[in-house]
Parts: sequence; structure tokens; C-alpha cells
Amino acid sequence: MLYSKNGSIPKPQTDGTEGWIEVPDAPDCPEGMEVIWWSHEWVVRPPKPADRAGYQWNWNHSDKTWVEGKYATSSVDEVIEIIAADSIGADSV
Repeated sequence: MLYSKNGSIPKPQTDGTEGWIEVPDAPDCPEGMEVIWWSHEWVVRPPKPADRAGYQWNWNHSDKTWVEGKYATSSVDEVIEIIAADSIGADSV
């Protein structure tokens, strides 16, 4: 038997503190898949696809599928003022 606390990755032993629950052993892993502990349960899923420039694959646990999303981008159009750390007096912090 394995034990988990607050959704932590299951371990064969607890640290003696309260809050640990028993969880089942990980299921067998079919070839070409991976087994992970996610959101308080074991999930058998395909490995994460390779990310491509500007995009990243994220696991959608609700649908149990990989979803590719575009990286959020931001830009600074204009720099108004730069204040170096050594120019701020201790009494103004």
C-alpha cells in the first residue's frame, strides 16, 4: 500500500504526521504510455508531445488529454523610468 498527503506523490511510508491517506499502487503501464500521480489519482497517459517554438503542451486533467497552447507574450512599448536598487534610501522602503 502507498500513502499520500494533500495530493503528494504516493510513498510507501508516511512521516508520522496526521493527514496521510492510503492510495492504491500505480496501475501497470502499457508500452508507449506513462503513469503519473495527478490530482489525487493515478493517470495513464501518452507522454508529453514535443513543444514547438511559441507553443507548449499542457495536460488537461478534466478531459484527460494534452492541449497545445500558445505562449503568452508581452512587450514593453516605452520605458518611463528606471530606478536602480542602490538609489533607493533605506528610509524610503
